[in-house]
Amino acid sequence: MQKNVKVGLIGCGPRGHGVMVNSYMKCKRMRLRAVCDKHAALVKRTFDAAGDPELGCYIDHQKMLREADIEAVVICVEPHNNAELVCAALEAGKHVMCDVPLAYTVDECWRIVLAVEKSGLKFQLGEQMRYSPHIRAWQRLVAEGRLGKILFAQGQYLHSRGDDRYWMDKETGARLGLDAARNNPRAAKSRCWDMPHPILYLPHELSPLLHVLDDRVTRVTCMGTRRQSYHHEWFPVPDFEVALMQTEKDTLMRMAAGFTAPCPTPYHWHNLVGTRGAVETNRSEAEKMKMWLADAFMRQPEELNWEFETLHTPPEALSSGHGGIDYYPMATFVESILEDRTPPLDVYKAADTAAPGIMAARSAEQGSACLEVPDFRPGAHRAKGARPSTK
Repeated sequence: MQKNVKVGLIGCGPRGHGVMVNSYMKCKRMRLRAVCDKHAALVKRTFDAAGDPELGCYIDHQKMLREADIEAVVICVEPHNNAELVCAALEAGKHVMCDVPLAYTVDECWRIVLAVEKSGLKFQLGEQMRYSPHIRAWQRLVAEGRLGKILFAQGQYLHSRGDDRYWMDKETGARLGLDAARNNPRAAKSRCWDMPHPILYLPHELSPLLHVLDDRVTRVTCMGTRRQSYHHEWFPVPDFEVALMQTEKDTLMRMAAGFTAPCPTPYHWHNLVGTRGAVETNRSEAEKMKMWLADAFMRQPEELNWEFETLHTPPEALSSGHGGIDYYPMATFVESILEDRTPPLDVYKAADTAAPGIMAARSAEQGSACLEVPDFRPGAHRAKGARPSTK
């Protein structure tokens, strides 16, 4: 009989509820057995959508970890709560998949890395952009040397937020607009207020590009607009930040993020420039992606689209969110548990996607100082399970 992985969900907000019901539950070897959120109304909504009368419902994550018949946990909460919940789940003997970003501080990254090392359990970051068709194609082009040595990579995430993203009903978790939140005793600030720099939300740009390059960022500098939004003048966070990074393999990267000012779709944009060619994604829905190869008699970049081939993509993946890529983090996480192998986006690669943004935010606060990015892998500088020496 085929074994399935029994999973509990912590966090039934828009992201947790949406991705679990619309994407993760489509994974054939996963069974959702419990859901948890501090808002009972959100737990009920996910329970109703899951359609399983035996699904356990909790408002206390520790109680779920003690009592629910689960072996793995998916965590979809405010990122500043990730470290506490990830470590609690690992201490309870559960494998963990955590939504992005991993953390907002280097100390929290270390806390998670060490907890995973000490537990011996599986950890995966639930980042989905690395499974995009263009990223899979670019990875092959780079591996085959078609683009030559990659000299420069770019990624930007521009995604405007309406004022309903900044407040929520603290009893139901429902979003509240500015007018509805004003003088409302049930209004509470959303996770947006806990992210002091937009550059912290870079995993969807760093994860796919570092995956293609098989690389990590070693140093970074960053600059941003003023620490008060021009678009939402009541919001004390920069509208836009840009970081310049250098990788271990000597690729320069320009990364940008902004989440207030209006912008067109698509929200993500990626670009690679090598010694033998270049590729980039489209900046608007009216455009196509582009590729230029120096040795292919191409005077101008060729317009094309990299897309999933339905003959080689599971139908359950094609019907998942974000154009079919939301399915893959859960599918690969489950496979890593069942086949006892390292998840593709393990805790070290997860830290690789968080730490450059954390150091970029610190750089912006220090007048664009150039800062080193820590390497979280064990080696000569530290033993597995121990923090590096500060001497």
